[in-house]
Amino acid sequence: MSMTTENTVILIVCIIGFCLLGFGFNNRNQGWGVAMMWIGVVTMLGPIAYRLLTLF
Repeated sequence: MSMTTENTVILIVCIIGFCLLGFGFNNRNQGWGVAMMWIGVVTMLGPIAYRLLTLF
């Protein structure tokens, strides 16, 4: 996979995680909203951890 394709995939995954985090925060008074926030956080931290592991 080329570097630009990899960066694009990581950016898309982070944007999806940010959207999940936002939708979950808007519905944080319900159980599924809190779960959506957790999924969003994990989705955003996954590519960051991947980039750190491949960098070092």
